[in-house]
Amino acid sequence: MVDITDNELREFVINSGRPIPGQSLTNDPEVPAPHERPPQFTTKEDAMNYFFTFVTEEKRFKAIMESLEGGAAVMDLVQLILVQSFQNGEINPDMMLMLAEPLAYLLIGLAEREGIRVVIVDDPDDPENEANKAEMLSLPSASYRDKLQTITSPQDDEELNIEDKIQELPSLMAQEEA
Repeated sequence: MVDITDNELREFVINSGRPIPGQSLTNDPEVPAPHERPPQFTTKEDAMNYFFTFVTEEKRFKAIMESLEGGAAVMDLVQLILVQSFQNGEINPDMMLMLAEPLAYLLIGLAEREGIRVVIVDDPDDPENEANKAEMLSLPSASYRDKLQTITSPQDDEELNIEDKIQELPSLMAQEEA
């Protein structure tokens, strides 16, 4: 465990670039941030078609495959892609969680086709990952990272009625059990 002084913590908060509490209440409602508007994709099928095109774009595909070959965890890449898509206003948080497993399965399938053995989640006992995890916990998406890291064996999504799928998912607003 790293000891952080009050001054170091204050400096981190000041220089982190995060909004101050209540800042969203002072933003102009006529010019909402991308993630405050209705999402671009409202069906899983449309979103997965977009992400297939997104991932298989030539330059991006090469970078993703190099990352996977270098030992990057699939779920870390899934998190990066989905959180960025949320911040760009393309999907909402519920859709983000619904897409995590199919997107991971897509990346695993593409990597397998390239002959790359993948790591699905980081090994929690690896000391190198402890430093990365401590850094990641300071990010606003830490709760999503924790949820995504529970997917240790992604499965291809069975085609269920989207309404049934939504009913099965726990609410993001539900209180977490201790």
